[in-house]
Amino acid sequence: MRASNCYEHSVTLNDPLIIEQFSRDGVVCLRDVIDSSWLARLEEGVGEAIEQGGPHHFRFGSPNAPGFFFGDVMLWQRWQHFREFVFEGPLASLARRLMNSHGVTFYHDFLLVKDAGSTQPTPWHQDQSYWCVGGNQVLTIWAPLDSVSSANTLEFVRGSHRWNTLYAAVPFAPESAFDGSRDGRPAVPNLANYCNEEDIASWSLQPGDCLVFHARTLHRAPGNPLPHPRRVLSTCWAGDDAHYIEIASDLAPPIKGEGLLPGAPLACSTFPRIL
Repeated sequence: MRASNCYEHSVTLNDPLIIEQFSRDGVVCLRDVIDSSWLARLEEGVGEAIEQGGPHHFRFGSPNAPGFFFGDVMLWQRWQHFREFVFEGPLASLARRLMNSHGVTFYHDFLLVKDAGSTQPTPWHQDQSYWCVGGNQVLTIWAPLDSVSSANTLEFVRGSHRWNTLYAAVPFAPESAFDGSRDGRPAVPNLANYCNEEDIASWSLQPGDCLVFHARTLHRAPGNPLPHPRRVLSTCWAGDDAHYIEIASDLAPPIKGEGLLPGAPLACSTFPRIL
C-alpha cells in the first residue's frame, strides 16, 4: 500500500503541515512521540493487564497459542502505569493540537493484542461508531509496543472522515455477541467502489511511534503473521465540541459516564478532563 509522508515528533506541535494533513487525510504518522521511559512503564503493566482482564475485556484463544486475540478497556482505572501515562504523558497535548481544541477530555484506553500467528483480522470500521460521543473534535492515538510492519499494521481510507457518514459498528470477531445495528446506520460500504490503492494509507512503526486518526476515519487491520506479538495501546480523546449522545446499539466500551445528558460535554469522573 502507498503510505503518506511521516513527520518527526520535533515538528508535530508547530508545523502547520501536520494539521493540514490530519484535516485532509484524517490520519497522520508521528515518530518518537513516546519516549523510552514511558514505554518501559507501559511494558510493565501489559502482562498483568492480560492476565487479569477487566470486566469488559474479550479474549479469543490462549496466550502464546496461534490465534490469540485479546482486548481490554479502561486500564487507567485499574493500573497505575496506565493512569500516569494518560494524565502525565505526552498524548493529551498532542491531541489538543491536532483537534485545534482549547480543552481535552480523555474518553478511554484500549489495549489490543494479536499474538504471533493470529489470523483474526480487524474489519473496516470507524471508532466513533462504537461510542456515545458526538462532535467532530474526536480522535484516537494508536501506539504500538512492538515493531509493526506492512504485514500487521493498520490501513486507512484517506479522507473518509469527511464523508459525513457514521456507519454501523461491527463486531471484531465472529464469536462476539456485539450488536451495532440498532441505530439504523448504513453498513460500511464495499470500499472497492469508493477508493483505489492510492487512497489507502499504511505505515510500518517502531515502539514510540504512533498513528493519530480522526474517530470517523475508516480503518482496518490484518491478522498477525509475524513471529512476535503485536501489542498496541490506543487512547481516545475528545475536544471542545465533543458531547454525549444516546445510541441504541451496543457501546464499546459499554460505559456511559455519570449523569451525562444528550448534548452535554463529556467530562465526568469516568471521562476526565485532562487539559
